[in-house]
Amino acid sequence: MRTWEQGDQLRAQSPCHWLLSTTQAGCSFHDNLASQKGGGGLQREFSTSAGRSSVGCRGKNCQEGGGHTRPRSPKSPHLLPCPPSQPEGRGNAGKKPHPAPFWQTHFHPLCRRLRKGTRVNCPKISSCPGQLGSRQHKELLPQPARLKGMALDKAPWKVGVVGYGRLGQSLVSHLLDQGPELGLELVFVWNRDPGRMAGSVPSSLQLQDLAALGERHPDLVVEVAHPQIIHESGAQILRHANLLVGSPSALANQTTERQLLGASHRWNHAVFVARGALWGTEDISRLDAAGGLQSLRVTMATHPDGFRLLGPLASAHITGPRTVLYEGPVRGLCPFAPRNSNTMAAAALAAPSLGFDHVIGVLVADLSLTDLHVVDVELKGPPGPSGRSFAVHTHRENPAEPGAVTGSATVTAFWRSLLGCCQLPSRPGIHLC
Repeated sequence: MRTWEQGDQLRAQSPCHWLLSTTQAGCSFHDNLASQKGGGGLQREFSTSAGRSSVGCRGKNCQEGGGHTRPRSPKSPHLLPCPPSQPEGRGNAGKKPHPAPFWQTHFHPLCRRLRKGTRVNCPKISSCPGQLGSRQHKELLPQPARLKGMALDKAPWKVGVVGYGRLGQSLVSHLLDQGPELGLELVFVWNRDPGRMAGSVPSSLQLQDLAALGERHPDLVVEVAHPQIIHESGAQILRHANLLVGSPSALANQTTERQLLGASHRWNHAVFVARGALWGTEDISRLDAAGGLQSLRVTMATHPDGFRLLGPLASAHITGPRTVLYEGPVRGLCPFAPRNSNTMAAAALAAPSLGFDHVIGVLVADLSLTDLHVVDVELKGPPGPSGRSFAVHTHRENPAEPGAVTGSATVTAFWRSLLGCCQLPSRPGIHLC
């Protein structure tokens, strides 16, 4: 049996990699490096909440504070009529439907033909939830209270967790402590080493065989283990439930990406990707969708002890206090740094016009960053009439335990991603969350 690390090394046949140091830079390009822009076909499938827009209900059955909206018809700018109230069903009650991004249409123009899981309800109150007053009222409510209110009138959303490292332990703790009041039920936890769950995960929740997850009837399976899980079991998981991917570097593998998209459409389940440590995800997506993104560069720096590297990167020589280990397309980095390139992979998914082949990733070993992960995101638009370009540079410092792969703020961000995707309709395709 091959270990995960051996499997990673076998797959680490990258089209491009640059191994650099502070004193010497070299590069080696594979002849088959793709020259065209794109994220491996994600342009037609990928969407984020950033691209969604909604219009308040204007029908006479609308209520103030109902919080329900309807999509515009793709063929007409007019509002769709309010459908009559319907009995609440599992998975639908309390969810706010999200119209598709403007560059992609998932909904039929008629409300009565909306996909399962996106039914629109228009409660009978006098005024419209799209009015400014009701929107302000909703925004003033604390987020847990809003989720709690939505969870009261529907069956619990069943969640399974794959992986019980630091991130998995945090999610399991949140689900056990806060899940019931938020309408979430933890139905299983799986880990490669079952002994790690002993004494902390109830035996009734421990899943010994990942292939048997369907017996727990999950609505959402959260992967926080290793990209190998997505390579080997991602498509099978989608047969039973939506999938929240915590290792987006797995999608740099084009075969895995195609398998996930195929299974997503076949079983009508969504592939959600956690944005993790990527700051400004929605802004990147909006700019890319508008055609205003020309280049995107993500630099991740931390102490060498925080890296889990394979292949040539594992033997790279640290030449000074700050050494650039890799600089090049994100697709080339992911196989050699599967656990340290997730932020860069999320950026490639957020900008499908550039994708894994044209978003640049930079991995830096910095001996001074013993308890910190630093992520710099630099993006630029095309030159305008004056010759100047729109540009943004963000600098993010994420505290981390010495030698840890995951920063503290990333753990919190992932919990919010889990809550977010539980409120979204199950639509085939890959969606950042």
